[in-house]
Amino acid sequence: MKTLQNSILRTLALSLVCLGVAGRLAGAEATVSGGAAKAGETQRLAARKSTYPFRGEVAAVEGKAIMVAKKSGTRPIEVGADSLLERDGTVIRLEDVKPGDYLRGMLQKTESGGEALVRASAGGKYDKPVAKTGKTTAKMDKAER
Repeated sequence: MKTLQNSILRTLALSLVCLGVAGRLAGAEATVSGGAAKAGETQRLAARKSTYPFRGEVAAVEGKAIMVAKKSGTRPIEVGADSLLERDGTVIRLEDVKPGDYLRGMLQKTESGGEALVRASAGGKYDKPVAKTGKTTAKMDKAER
C-alpha cells in the first residue's frame, strides 16, 4: 500500500513540475511576442506623436509649398506626393488650393527642420459653436417640439 501511495505522489510531483516548466515556456513566449507587439506599438505611437495639428488661411501657393498666413509673416508647408488634401470629403490637388482658403490638418517635421503636410481639409473657417439655450429636447414640452 505504501509503495502505491509513493508511486502516486511521485507521479503527481512529476506532473506538477512538467506543468510548471510548460507554463514558464508559455509565459516566455508570450513575453517575446508581447515585446514585439510593444515595439510595433511604440513605433506607431512615435509616428503619431511626430505629427501635430495646424490651421490657418492660405496666403499663397508657391511650387510644392503652401504659405499659411501667421501674425508675423507666413509659414511655409511642404506638400509631398503622399500628402492628402481634401475639400468637403473629396480629394483635391495642390492646384485646387487657392489663397484665402482656410486649411486645417496635420503636419510633420522634416529632417531639414521644415514642416511637411500629412493631411489637410480646405474649406470655410470654423465657426464657434452656438451657446446652449439651457433647454434640451428631453425637458421640452410636447407643444414646444
